[in-house]
Amino acid sequence: MDRIFAANLDEIEEGAFLNKTLGGAKVLLTKVNGQICAVENRCPHLGLPLGKGEICDGAVTCPFHGSSFNLLTGENVDWTNAFFGMPMPGWTHKLIALGKAPKALNTFKVECEGEQVFVNV
Repeated sequence: MDRIFAANLDEIEEGAFLNKTLGGAKVLLTKVNGQICAVENRCPHLGLPLGKGEICDGAVTCPFHGSSFNLLTGENVDWTNAFFGMPMPGWTHKLIALGKAPKALNTFKVECEGEQVFVNV
């Protein structure tokens, strides 16, 4: 893993993503309750980007299929419950999942030095 400068502290906001490419990895940075976190900008369901996903209660929801992930741990909170942002009935969730089991979102270790934020990718 490489430790790469990602941003200055004042560039990372609560409830919003800062989209970066670090060492070839597409990374989203944000703050959750004041804690900086970095996650892969790739939903583990179909690999679609999460950067336009809604952040709520420390989780991001994929704008394509509704899967939600804890931004601090990557843990899957909900799996494939929507289609392009439209909530779908429970019986369709397995169809939307396309046979894929719930997976966690990849997270990256974040380190701060003074006003600089580094990510291990």
